Amino acid sequence: MVKVALLQLRSQKTRAESIEHVIRMLRTLGSVEPDIVCLPELWYPKIVNSFEQEFKHIIDMAKEQNMIIISGAFLERINNNLYISTPVISRDGMILGRQFKIHPFGDQRNAVKSGTMMEMFDGGSFKFGIGICYDVVFPEVSRALVRKGAEIVFFPSKISKKGIEPWHMYVQVRALENRIPVAAPNVCDEMHGGKSILVAFDYDKKTDIAVPKRIVGSINDQTLVLDIDLDHVRKIREARFNDLKSNLYDSL
Repeated sequence: MVKVALLQLRSQKTRAESIEHVIRMLRTLGSVEPDIVCLPELWYPKIVNSFEQEFKHIIDMAKEQNMIIISGAFLERINNNLYISTPVISRDGMILGRQFKIHPFGDQRNAVKSGTMMEMFDGGSFKFGIGICYDVVFPEVSRALVRKGAEIVFFPSKISKKGIEPWHMYVQVRALENRIPVAAPNVCDEMHGGKSILVAFDYDKKTDIAVPKRIVGSINDQTLVLDIDLDHVRKIREARFNDLKSNLYDSL
């Protein structure tokens, strides 16, 4: 079993307020003891120039609470290039790596450099991949992560209120078509609709039908937690992918 947690955050005005807000919410998870926690996209209000320095208190929380923290996605400057970046913090406070947003959205296209690699992260007893917000629209992202060995896919997001319904559809379809748990936290404020979503499965072996088991958040600051039986999901996924005629899709 893997215990997955999402932080649904209200945007704060300053760097210090943003970090303090996250720390308070992470502390509420202490009794739950999650294995991995994911924050949403663009919850941090400024460009990050030194992640280890600016996020020191969150890095310390990963060690204190013995949990992996997917730090959300935010603007980060690396080697004079600006990315929408998701650094991943290990249980011992090391940076496991970064996923850069593959598909910038709207005005982001002119402001940031696109990612070109879909990274795989080792959580110890499980592997996971990350897409960032708009990446969920493209089924190739999730499929590539699954084919590389991901057992959970995270989509830190920042979705407007009007976009919540189609976003939920995308998340559930990505889960169903790949037979993989998907976790997507969102920002909640005047413009953005919250309602973060965690998707796993109930499965009927006789009919070979997997039905999404969803947890959906409110419109306020919130933590969502779900226990996922990865052994159960692996069997469902292996059975489905055994039927995939991958030789027909070389062009993809």
